[in-house]
Amino acid sequence: MMDRQELLALCALLIIVVGFPTSVFAYQYVYLPGTHGEVRVIDLVARAPEAGGWAPEIITVNKGDTVRLRISGHDVVHGLAIGRLGVDVGPIIPGEVATVEFVADRVGRFTYYCNVWCSPYHYRMRGTLEVVDPVAPDALPMTEEEPALSPVEGEAEEPGFAGLDIDSPHEAKFYPAGRPSAVRGWALASQIKLPALDDGSSEPSSRASRLSSTKSQAEGLAEVLREQSPSAVFQAIREGTPAASLSDEEVWDLVAYLWFTATTPERQATGEALYARNCAACHGETGNGDGPGGRYLEEQPTDFTNARTMAGGSSQIYYAKIRRGGMGTGMPYWGTIFTEEESWSIVDYLWTFLFKDKTE
Repeated sequence: MMDRQELLALCALLIIVVGFPTSVFAYQYVYLPGTHGEVRVIDLVARAPEAGGWAPEIITVNKGDTVRLRISGHDVVHGLAIGRLGVDVGPIIPGEVATVEFVADRVGRFTYYCNVWCSPYHYRMRGTLEVVDPVAPDALPMTEEEPALSPVEGEAEEPGFAGLDIDSPHEAKFYPAGRPSAVRGWALASQIKLPALDDGSSEPSSRASRLSSTKSQAEGLAEVLREQSPSAVFQAIREGTPAASLSDEEVWDLVAYLWFTATTPERQATGEALYARNCAACHGETGNGDGPGGRYLEEQPTDFTNARTMAGGSSQIYYAKIRRGGMGTGMPYWGTIFTEEESWSIVDYLWTFLFKDKTE
C-alpha cells in the first residue's frame, strides 16, 4: 500500500504534469488576447471613390489588439468614422496624416466610412474592419450586439421588417395644412380624453404590456406610435367624440404632442447630430431634400418637410429604410453602421421637420 509521502509526491507530480500546461494554455489563449494584444499600426489611404476609395478596403485584427490608424488623404477633404465603435477622426486634410488609436475589444465586422461629403459617389467610401477571436481565428466574425443585417437585394430583411412596404410612396389620406405645434397640443391634451392609439393589429395583451407601468410613458407610447402613421392617428382622434369640437388644426397639434411625448430631448439631440453628419449632405440641413449631394442621385432625396408624404409613413418604415437603404435610389444602407438606438434617434429627429417641438 502507498504511504502518505508517496501519495503526496504523486499528487504534486499530477499538478505539475496537468496543471502547468493548462495554465500556460489559458495564459496564451484566454488571458493574453483579452488584455495584452499587439499594437497594430495600419496606414489607411483615402481617395475619392472614383479614384479607388479606401486602401486597404479590408482590415483584419485580433480581439484585444491596440489599433493605430494613420489616415492620409490624397485629393479632397475626407473623414473617417467606424460604426458601433465610437471612432470619429474628423476631417482628413489632403497632404496631412490623421491618427486615431483604439482597442479592438469586440469580435465582429465593423464598417469604416467617410463622413465628409467628398464626391458624387461619396456613399461608396466604405471599408470593413474585421475583429477576429485569436482562439478561433477561422470562425466568421459576426457583430456581437445584434444579428447580421442584409444590405443587399435578394437576402432576408432584418428581423421584424420583412412585411413592411419600405419602397412604395406613402401618401397620407390626412395631412396638416401648416406645421402642427406640440406646445399647443400639450395644452389641449389636458382638456380631452384621447382614444386608445392602436391599429388593432396586435393582441390586447401585447398592447397592455407596451403601455404597462413598468415602462416609462415615452417608451410605451413610442412602441405603439412606431407602427402607425401620423395620418392614421389624426383619423383616430378626429373620429372620436372627445375631439368633436376641435378644429383639424387642433387635432394635428394633438398628434404633434403625442409624437414628441414618445421621445426624449436627449434622443432627438443624438438624432440631430447623426443626421447633420451623415444625412444632410443629400436631404439638406432643413430636411427639404436640397442637399448638394442629392442632385447626383438617381432619385431626388425625400423631402421630410412635405406633409403629404411624410405624414403617411410610420416611424417603423423610416427606421427600416435607414437600416436597409433605398433600393435603386443611391441611398446607402446604415444598418451596419448605426446601432438600433441610433437609428431610432434619427427617426425621432426626422419628425421635427413635420412638427414643431416643445421649444419652438
